[in-house]
Amino acid sequence: MPQLNLTWWALNFILSWLSLIIVFTILLNSNLNNNTINPSTTTPNNQSSLWTWN
Repeated sequence: MPQLNLTWWALNFILSWLSLIIVFTILLNSNLNNNTINPSTTTPNNQSSLWTWN
């Protein structure tokens, strides 16, 4: 039984780290692509976000 618990813990640990890494890479890639491909579209988005904060 302890061996099963160890393998289950290891699987959960690896899967959680993989999911975190995948999410972070997707977010970073999307941010880089948006900034490099459409630099002009970032200014109206920033202005609209400022308006929503006010």
